[in-house]
Amino acid sequence: MNIELYMQSGIVESYALGLATQQEVDEFEQLLPHFPELKDALLDFEYHLELFSIDNEIPPPPEIRQQVEDRLRGVPALPHSTRREYRRHGPEYVQAKETSNHIRVHKIWRSLFIAVFILSKIFLILAIYYFLQYRHAEKQASQVQAPVEKKN
Repeated sequence: MNIELYMQSGIVESYALGLATQQEVDEFEQLLPHFPELKDALLDFEYHLELFSIDNEIPPPPEIRQQVEDRLRGVPALPHSTRREYRRHGPEYVQAKETSNHIRVHKIWRSLFIAVFILSKIFLILAIYYFLQYRHAEKQASQVQAPVEKKN
């Protein structure tokens, strides 16, 4: 394949601008790892396109900023409520405006999970402690029995 002729066909520019067909995109992406000059041409085009956009940028008219600020001021503010007010008046579940595939969980489960987690750590520490006590008592018992057996 003549890579120079392929690059002169305008495929690099079409790919960078998102104008290439899916077949052209697939072909270009398959050739990209095999031809470093193709990657260089793509990077060069993107660099020049960025320079062109910087050189030819047109700032928005000053009244646009004022229109945006006015529109933002027109958006109603969210009501501020304390947690205590929310518990008195609000539901027990957190309300989500977006639809989601996640399961809604009652708020008490968080506290319950923390309590179970702490209890499991306490039981683990107690189990290790009593295991070490048991081994220590076993060792002492074997030391006491050894001199008794020697005397007999």
